[in-house]
Amino acid sequence: MHAAVRAKEKISDQVARLVARQADVIVAASDAIADEARALDPRGVVTTILNGADFDDFAGLEYRRDTRFRITHTGSFFGKRDPRPFLQALADSGLEDVVARFVGDFRSSDREWAARLDLGDRLELHPYVPRRQSLALQRDSDALLLLIPEAGGRGRGVLSGKVFEYLAAERPILAAVPPEGAAAELIQETSAGVVAPPDDVPALVAALRALHDAWAAGALDGTPLSPADRERLGRAARIEELADLLRGLAA
Repeated sequence: MHAAVRAKEKISDQVARLVARQADVIVAASDAIADEARALDPRGVVTTILNGADFDDFAGLEYRRDTRFRITHTGSFFGKRDPRPFLQALADSGLEDVVARFVGDFRSSDREWAARLDLGDRLELHPYVPRRQSLALQRDSDALLLLIPEAGGRGRGVLSGKVFEYLAAERPILAAVPPEGAAAELIQETSAGVVAPPDDVPALVAALRALHDAWAAGALDGTPLSPADRERLGRAARIEELADLLRGLAA
């Protein structure tokens, strides 16, 4: 590891420990992050409050079937998040009526790498768009692409806001995520999509073909959550959890 990287990590750890020793409570977005916080020897309690799904954000947005199977990824690429295994899977799949739409940041190095795959119009790269337009693209997709890297095992604990946004879009998710991780567990328990290891190209090919074949047969439906899951995973439940926590601190 480069000396500058080690120095940066050391400083980050020192800041985290300082904050942990001063905080009355630490709120983590996943159990894995909470475990990391507890290892900092915090003064106060550590608790988990998950992100939540804003179902109302998608009100009035519609899905319309197109002549091509559209799979969409929205958001930025940073850290170890990597579109290349999926793009290789798209190239290897031989599916000519699939278009992968990436909306937002796309690294120039990934753009150059993708150009060598000769995907042509099967790959669309869109710049950042207003949030409402991003949500409309998600709803009007045949599937959504979720990318969470293994990152040396740390990716297993990631349960980002993007997971919940995709759940609220109620379109099938191709989750290229750690199969033993929190995101995979949530997607499977809500029947919201299919899971494949993020670096396993053959598994990604199989997942893409399964979704495409269901679409081609007219059998790829939306993925609305059950009323119980909507209540459990909705943003309102998270707000109430946080309010209860704050009331407890003030008591």
